[in-house]
Amino acid sequence: MASFIRNEFKNVMTLYYLIKLDKKIPADNIKNKQRQNKKVHSMMKRAYKIPFYRKRFDDNGLTPDDFHSAEDMAKFPILYRAELREWMKKEINDNPEKSKTWRIFSTSGSSGVPLKFAITQRENACYNANWIRVLMFTGYKPFTGKMLSFLTTHAHVDPKKGDSWIQKLGILRRRVVPEHEYAGEKMGDLIKLVNDYKPDMLCFRKNVLVRMALYAKKHKLEVYKPKAYTPVSEMVDEATKRLLLETYGEGLMDAYGSNETGSCAIKLPGKDSFYVCADTHVINLVDENDRLTDDGRAIITTLYKRDFPIINYEVGDMMTSETIDGLRYIKTIKGRTNDLVKHADGKETSAAELYKIPNGIVGISQFRYVQNAIDEIDVLLVKDPLSDEYTAKEIEDFFNMKFDELFGYHEYNLNFKWMDVIPPDENGKMRCFVCNVK
Repeated sequence: MASFIRNEFKNVMTLYYLIKLDKKIPADNIKNKQRQNKKVHSMMKRAYKIPFYRKRFDDNGLTPDDFHSAEDMAKFPILYRAELREWMKKEINDNPEKSKTWRIFSTSGSSGVPLKFAITQRENACYNANWIRVLMFTGYKPFTGKMLSFLTTHAHVDPKKGDSWIQKLGILRRRVVPEHEYAGEKMGDLIKLVNDYKPDMLCFRKNVLVRMALYAKKHKLEVYKPKAYTPVSEMVDEATKRLLLETYGEGLMDAYGSNETGSCAIKLPGKDSFYVCADTHVINLVDENDRLTDDGRAIITTLYKRDFPIINYEVGDMMTSETIDGLRYIKTIKGRTNDLVKHADGKETSAAELYKIPNGIVGISQFRYVQNAIDEIDVLLVKDPLSDEYTAKEIEDFFNMKFDELFGYHEYNLNFKWMDVIPPDENGKMRCFVCNVK
């Protein structure tokens, strides 16, 4: 009974926050920036009352009056993953009774050790409302539209129970799919499910959308084109983008966020940059000296989480940005700072340039790099079944040439592995570059 009451409370609160949040991207950047600045000050006043953050204020000689803008957040110490892990562990251990009402989530562990973190029912409601409104930015109508999504730790829906009585009335229609059940020839079943359900919004992981597209190409199948679709939890490279647009149409939406912060930014179909959700988040970029920059590490602050705020959190991604009327827009997301190419001289470089190589030649539907030794990189490739302009040998020669241009003559021995499909990691995601060199 208590669980039912909590769920009903969360649903009411989700609707409440959905009403309050922007459902369309504001046209007036200046007013939007002013509102964001006020929320920054309000959040920091709240954080000052929380012992974990009060210590960070005091240790650095700061007070809430030092924070009146998104840019002011650069004064506050960066919150690293290990620090967040220890704080969350302490909160859960010190509050055994209260924590029974919290939601305890865990990250996938793609950037290291999985992180368990707590959010209250109120925060969970705003978390959900924020995701719904991000989808609404594309024109999706949650009360009348149909969504097809994958099963996650945040999607507490039993896929075996079917529609609820509300959904049978045509309201909040949503079908949840356990993606791990669909592999190999079962991709045909998933395509049939999509074609039969005809979703207005399709939310699958990138690697699932790619595997569906490759299966459809190979078997000459048509896939239903939703009004909007988003590859969740994984970055979209240019080669993948071309495949998705060809298979699913022009409704490609790219949403950026993390389990810890919720959805922070969105790139709408046809747009060149990500809009940062200024009513719920701040994204600053900092250089190696932790100073504000337009090209650097992403540092994120949540403006809606007031029980367990996430302030100046380093998510581990590199980005480029531009500022328009005071608001920061994200131009490119380069990926994880720990996805670095290692060199024999001890240096480390970004893998971002490697992602551009497949853009220079046609005939590749999927790619992945795995560095297993200081002088060896496995190149996993999937051939486009409908493209025969270049042979496998010509594509391999192209990669070797590009590697030589980037790193010098034969720094790396490339081991090419041609596959029907590149499987995801155990956590369901698929990084484009993996370094296994310690």
